[in-house]
Amino acid sequence: MPKEYGQGCPVAKSLEFLGERWTLLVVRDLLRGPKKFQDLQASLAGVTPAVLSHRLKVLEEQGVIDRRLYSDHPPRAEYTITERGEELRPVVRALAIWGARHLDAELVLVHDRCETPIEMTYRCPSCQTTIAASEASFRKKAGRQNGRMAGRQNGRRAGRPDGQRAKGRGQTTPRASKTR
Repeated sequence: MPKEYGQGCPVAKSLEFLGERWTLLVVRDLLRGPKKFQDLQASLAGVTPAVLSHRLKVLEEQGVIDRRLYSDHPPRAEYTITERGEELRPVVRALAIWGARHLDAELVLVHDRCETPIEMTYRCPSCQTTIAASEASFRKKAGRQNGRMAGRQNGRRAGRPDGQRAKGRGQTTPRASKTR
């Protein structure tokens, strides 16, 4: 059972299921492309089949991954990252950058064109501006109902009443796309 911190903080809420050992490594591997159970087990040396099965089940329940059976007898599945799971790419990249900078990591994430280690930035999609961390702060979400955002349907934001998309949603600048 995932640890519950009992806090409303988005970091604590995320860590309730993402903070378990092996979970983010499973996400990291699936961000590279679809994998079968045995592929994941081979890339995650030391994980037991029971732990891997549990992590996959929790990630599927949270909508981070999808499971597709490719054999019924015996049952065999392939796992893929979902759109919701794809949103964890910057989180995994941020950990990769931090680990390369501060720990004895073997790899570093670099810009392909100039071979310089990349940095993470904060970007406001509305202003399309890169901002300093000191220019961002937590706020209570408006329109919360029973612990969920009003206007959300099936984990996705509902359309705006005027039928328009919010400025900047789904758009990236060339700089932002390099960190993906």
